Amino acid sequence: MATHRAWRHFAEGLAAAGLPVLRFDYPGTGDSIGQEGDPARLDAWLGGVRSAAAHLRAVTGVEEVALVGLRLGALLAAAAAREVGADALALLAPFPSGRAFLQELRAVALLAERPAGAPSAVGPEGIDSAGFRLTPETAEALRGLDLARMAEAPARRVLILDRPEGRAGALAERFRTLGAVVEEAPFPDHTRLITSVQHAFLDCSAFKRVTAWLAQDMASTGSDRAVKAPAPRLRLARAVERPLRFGPGAGLFGILCEPVAAAERPAVLLLNSGATPHSGTGRMSVRLARRLGARGIASLRMDLGGLGDSASKPGRRDGLIYCRDMVEDAQAGLDALAAAGHDTAVAVGLCAGAAVALHVALADPRVVGLALVNPGRFVLGDGVTQEEAIGSAVKPTTAYLPRLTEPAVWRAILRQDRKAARVVCGLSERAARRLRIGAGRLRAGLTGRGYARDDVLHAFQALADRGVLTLMAHSEGDVTLGELEAQAGADGGRLRRMGGLWMERLAGADHSLMERGARERFADLLDDLLDRIGTGAADALRGKDPGPPEGTGALRVNHATGNSPA
Repeated sequence: MATHRAWRHFAEGLAAAGLPVLRFDYPGTGDSIGQEGDPARLDAWLGGVRSAAAHLRAVTGVEEVALVGLRLGALLAAAAAREVGADALALLAPFPSGRAFLQELRAVALLAERPAGAPSAVGPEGIDSAGFRLTPETAEALRGLDLARMAEAPARRVLILDRPEGRAGALAERFRTLGAVVEEAPFPDHTRLITSVQHAFLDCSAFKRVTAWLAQDMASTGSDRAVKAPAPRLRLARAVERPLRFGPGAGLFGILCEPVAAAERPAVLLLNSGATPHSGTGRMSVRLARRLGARGIASLRMDLGGLGDSASKPGRRDGLIYCRDMVEDAQAGLDALAAAGHDTAVAVGLCAGAAVALHVALADPRVVGLALVNPGRFVLGDGVTQEEAIGSAVKPTTAYLPRLTEPAVWRAILRQDRKAARVVCGLSERAARRLRIGAGRLRAGLTGRGYARDDVLHAFQALADRGVLTLMAHSEGDVTLGELEAQAGADGGRLRRMGGLWMERLAGADHSLMERGARERFADLLDDLLDRIGTGAADALRGKDPGPPEGTGALRVNHATGNSPA
């Protein structure tokens, strides 16, 4: 997921060099049809490579095709190259075999921190890593994939860019033995490329090397030739999906999912989870959209400016989150839904996307409902990187109070330990902010004006007065509960007493809902919210309050079933 934006920039660079490019999602990944648990995944993935090459030839008229793959994609590209008839093959940090990939995936899964109560990352159902599951059947199929056992060269020309700790040298020698002309080069950008979306906007020397290598011996179509691809439609069992370009200069991108049989419900606007592209963590947005489509509810999963497949924002680097101008992007998403016949919407956001959802609801009466998950901040600004947002997060005060009796903690504070200093600074800023917001409320109570700009209680009250129904869900023990405490008191006490808003805790869930069970529980809660709004959306748009949901005011910990008690 971290490389999505960088891969897009890479494709643009290839196109600028006169080489038509097709990026695609393997079956059961990204926006493609299917599920990761479907049978015969390896065959489907290799078939996806063949279909992509055939489509590229059909649409552009090119005869020569090169395959370019990163990590597992490089392994699959090499495995499919001969059937595709590839003229050239560029392998970036390739796994030499399926076993090598599985070994690394298993290690990463076992080393990753998991929330309390979550099942093991490696078990009889497969390997769970970063929100995705590799089934035992797929793992077994991958074990049979070994490039060292190839009997013929995969392509006439091969470029291998290997990471410093990689093992592709033997692979290069094997391909030379089979008659391929092989070039090798280092891949110094590998680690930073796969660990952070913030590096997507940086120049990648490896991408430049691949572009130059491909351009030197491939027939260019000419940079002045415009290739018009047919407007695609993806037909699901009970919905149809199509990509949209919208907003200023058609610079924003999203996938509109519309049901075959529509229900009387508002549409759903799915915003980026932090800096993750529109498909969502573990395909959460894709899964939600198709689940909603099966229920008769339309949705648009979109990329905000500078994220995913949307254009960069003038004067701002890519990959930033909590940007105030993202509200305009989200409103453009509402415009796109309206143009498709969906006049009202429920805005859904996780992490930084939750903050954007809140502010677009405040700015636009077409938003009749909100589903906010683990909002790290409630206020937007000039934008921060994902690393900066994580580094500045401070847990609830109750998480630190028990440790103040430990001498080691005081020693860390006195010697100005970096982490301790950040926590102390964060708690101090939180206290100062609460005093400032309190003063603003006192002033507003006396004069009717003067609320602090970041007074979240006032913002949610304004939404409740307008009839907007809000679900706010937090993972149990999540660091973002500190921001909730700063704004509304311990456990969000003041918000819990507010009409039109109810709160949930997701047990066994991480911040990004990478756990499958957590995603399913949130999907149930979203269903509940949409049912509560029902056909009252049109009245809400006219300023009529459909009434608070049953049970408003109770803070409930949602454990096993994900069902909201009445």
